[in-house]
Amino acid sequence: MEALRSIIQELPTAYIVLDALDECTQRDELMEMLIAVTGWQLPHLHLLVTSRRERDIEMSLEGFVDERSRVCLQSTLVDKDIQRYVRQRLSDDKRLRKWGKEAAMIGKIETALINGAKGMFRWAVCQLDALGKCVNRKMLQQALATLPPTLDQTYDRILATIDNDHSQYALRILRWLVFSARPLSVDEVAEVVAIDVKREPIFDCDEVLEDSLEILNICSSLVTIATENDDGRRKPREVVALAHYSVKEYLVSERIWTGEAAMYGMQDNVCHDFMSSGCLGYLLQFQQSELEPE
Repeated sequence: MEALRSIIQELPTAYIVLDALDECTQRDELMEMLIAVTGWQLPHLHLLVTSRRERDIEMSLEGFVDERSRVCLQSTLVDKDIQRYVRQRLSDDKRLRKWGKEAAMIGKIETALINGAKGMFRWAVCQLDALGKCVNRKMLQQALATLPPTLDQTYDRILATIDNDHSQYALRILRWLVFSARPLSVDEVAEVVAIDVKREPIFDCDEVLEDSLEILNICSSLVTIATENDDGRRKPREVVALAHYSVKEYLVSERIWTGEAAMYGMQDNVCHDFMSSGCLGYLLQFQQSELEPE
């Protein structure tokens, strides 16, 4: 912190932007750092933070952020951005492009999603992903008429409709992504699918995904693949991550246990036991292969 302060003092003007405070897993530490930074009282330092409205964050900020400096984005202010996003997806997404040819159909989709989103971009993203799976007008109209009203219900529907053949694979993938201490590469996740601590041997090489991009199909709308750059020290690599912080939030919440997707509910102690056993089983396969006679 002192190093940061020294650097800022040397600059004519400095800006610090912290996006999505509510998604920080070490929230208390971050809030203490913010309080320390504001205590420097540097007139040329400008600080911008964004967050969903959560009471503990609001209480922490009340001490040094006055009412005039707060901007609450009402859902109506986000509606136009959601509309632009919907139009862009209908134009560019090859799965949705078929519905973007008629102005009337575009209008129906826009109206349904803007009214249902209530300012939540993530909700709109998930609904468009689902609409992309519709193959005819009847399916599309039925999907628009039965849109889940909340993000929780959206995730519940996504999880509940995962194919039975893929459900255990999806559970394994999501479990490792939620509790892994570091980002996992696509190759690592492709092997995670083959780890099952309830059997012996724990790792089955025949279950490793032949095409790692199948991860996106198994956990559609729930995960994403991104390129991770390590400041030039290593070659960029593709990593798998949860598509949004709210995915993890729902998977570990008590709310999931009351819905159709209860089998995907996660408890940290159970998952950590699963992962530690899985790691040991995976490593022991190499020792076993060395002991086997040629």
